Amino acid sequence: MWKKALWIYIGLYIAVMVGAIFYNFYTEIQAGTGINWAGLPLMLLMFLPAIAIVLELRGKKAPVFLTVFSLLIVAVPVAGIFNFNDFSLATVGKALLFIPLIVGLIYFLIQRFREK
Repeated sequence: MWKKALWIYIGLYIAVMVGAIFYNFYTEIQAGTGINWAGLPLMLLMFLPAIAIVLELRGKKAPVFLTVFSLLIVAVPVAGIFNFNDFSLATVGKALLFIPLIVGLIYFLIQRFREK
């Protein structure tokens, strides 16, 4: 049951990240500054945690380096969530986007070391 929920969550996560990339491009074009291609690789790094979880859900072993690196990538926005000054919609959205992702990564990392 939880694996199906995690599949749905990963689909929503990917949709939100693609939407954020397109929104960033849209606002840059509207501002007249052109597209900042230098920031694109950093935005694409946010797909690594989803790739690690999808590999684990499909039964393939994600490399430990990928899982740990993904955990570090997700830890930065999660640390930013706990440093909030208000209870705004953006803070709740970040929590709903990143907390399940970090829990899934930690779960699969624990499962990996438990097997050994």
